[in-house]
Amino acid sequence: MKCKEGDVVSEGDLLLVIESMKMESEINAHQSGTIQSILVKEGDNVQTGDNLVIIG
Repeated sequence: MKCKEGDVVSEGDLLLVIESMKMESEINAHQSGTIQSILVKEGDNVQTGDNLVIIG
């Protein structure tokens, strides 16, 4: 995890790195704000469209 709850982020900041099929993809913040909740933990399986982080 690159971020934690309570962190203040700006649009475009790196939040998470996801590994898929031996490739890593960076997940960036789509808006500025404070990370309210991280909905996944390291090792969780995720799919396209899953909510990963709540920024308020």
